[in-house]
Amino acid sequence: MKEIYFDNAATARPREEALAAVVKAMGPDFANASSLHRKGVDAAARIREAMEWMSALAGGGEWKVLFTSGGTEADNLAVLGSVPKGRRDTVVTSSLEHAAVESSCREVARRGGRCVVVKPRQGGVLHPQDVAAAVDDRTALVSIVHVAGEMGTVQPINDIARAVKQKNKKARFHTDAVQAAARLARLDYGPAVDMVALCGHKIGGPMGVGALLLRPGVTVRPLFFGGDQQEGERPGTFNVPGIAGMGAAARMMVAERAEAVPRLADLTARLGRRLLQSAEGVRLLGEESCRAPGLLVVAVRGVRSEVLLHTMEKYGLFASAGSACHSTRREPPACLVDDGLAPDEAVVRFTPGAGVTEDDVEDAARIFETALQEVRCGNAGRMK
Repeated sequence: MKEIYFDNAATARPREEALAAVVKAMGPDFANASSLHRKGVDAAARIREAMEWMSALAGGGEWKVLFTSGGTEADNLAVLGSVPKGRRDTVVTSSLEHAAVESSCREVARRGGRCVVVKPRQGGVLHPQDVAAAVDDRTALVSIVHVAGEMGTVQPINDIARAVKQKNKKARFHTDAVQAAARLARLDYGPAVDMVALCGHKIGGPMGVGALLLRPGVTVRPLFFGGDQQEGERPGTFNVPGIAGMGAAARMMVAERAEAVPRLADLTARLGRRLLQSAEGVRLLGEESCRAPGLLVVAVRGVRSEVLLHTMEKYGLFASAGSACHSTRREPPACLVDDGLAPDEAVVRFTPGAGVTEDDVEDAARIFETALQEVRCGNAGRMK
């Protein structure tokens, strides 16, 4: 049976170039990048090369790159490492954020600070002035996701960052670009964006590695202690295989995305049209003009998400009900409820990857239609 993997927002299929880089760094080129002998120097060179590709992935310019264990740690380091105790104790964020940012901001409040949450307007898009209105002289950090994983919408990050700086030039601005790096033809962050979080396995690199990019002069207080690697801001032995693999994936993404992303956007839009034609009670979430390529969130009336997902899987189609970090929750994301998700609507997130074909889209639409009919007829448990 043919398998159609449309869950790339959870993790993307590893690129061959990334796999090769990991194997090489774990095999003949193994070494601790902090060692002073030749093999250590060679390992450190691979890390510097990966840093260059992280910067290129974010649109170029000068960045300091801190490698982490993934996007979650990068977000935690940005938030908890930027909000000091004292008068400037406030973090401003949105209801669209990944759990890594959401939970970090709640932790700021738990420690005695303030957390202000801004909601998007209808369609899941934040307005720059709404975010700026939440900023005051106590604001230390504003953290806004670039591509919202639960809604599939692209936020006007540079416009939001400029509005924040006009309100409070001392406030730092951080964006979670984990989904954006895999779905946009160019990130191109302006000078008002101080920190960018990235993740390896969303772009075809290995799991367990990420990066936090900081503008020159921006520092963060460490979450870990015990070494002087990465200027002490993120100490610990470098994950050379993971970093090399992430760097290789970033290199391929930078080389291919100008051509691949428009094609992915066209096929994602085609998938959306086909799903809407498949049955009554199906609608697409998120403002149409702001939907990210390769990220389609669908509301389906009268079924349960997990039942529909497992029925599609029976026919070889793999999708999700939203962020993998929230896969065990029983309630839908607050941002979807705020946007009008009804109690009897299930949510299915389709995230095709760069290699998707027209046949994949047509096959996925047919499987969705078949699975939905089975579930609504009460035949979901019967294998054919």
